[in-house]
This record gives sequence, C-alpha cells and structure tokens, in this order.
Amino acid sequence: MKKPLRFVLALCFAAAVAACGGGGHGSVPDSTPAVLTPGSSYTMVANNSVLVPAGTTVTSNGNVVTVEGSNTTTNTSNGAVVYVPVTATGEANNTVTTQ
Repeated sequence: MKKPLRFVLALCFAAAVAACGGGGHGSVPDSTPAVLTPGSSYTMVANNSVLVPAGTTVTSNGNVVTVEGSNTTTNTSNGAVVYVPVTATGEANNTVTTQ
C-alpha cells in the first residue's frame, strides 16, 4: 500500500512543479521572448521581454503607452501591465521590455 501512495504523491508533486511558471503574471507561451496574442494581458517582471502586435497598450505608474508601427521597442518598468486588445492586428514584432 505504501508504494502506490508514494507513486501517486510523486506524480502530484511533479505535476505541481511542472505547472509552475517563471516570469510575470498572465497567460504567456513558453517562448523567448514570449509572443502575446490578441485578448491577452501580462504583468512584466525584471529583465523580461514580450513580442506584441501594434495596438497593444502598456500601463505603468498611471501612464498608458500604445505600441504603434512595426519592429519597435518599448521600454517599461517592473509591474507594467501589457494588454493586447482583441482588435490588435498584424504581426507580433514589437518588443516590450524591462531592464
């Protein structure tokens, strides 16, 4: 009886550890840098970058910046919230980064 219980507990522990993610908060794919899709949001952490399409907003310390154009870089601070509206179109080739 002990061995099956240990096995089940080990599987539960492995699943819990595998579910833990690094980085900010929000649903972000496991790519580097992560690509945010329309309808998603993400809270930035230190030394982190995400790729977003034009039309994305970045809110930091009460300031809102809208990402425009193509192949741009927007520098922001830790805790900034990046939101990609469902209306955002185009390739996610703009970078939002923290330093």
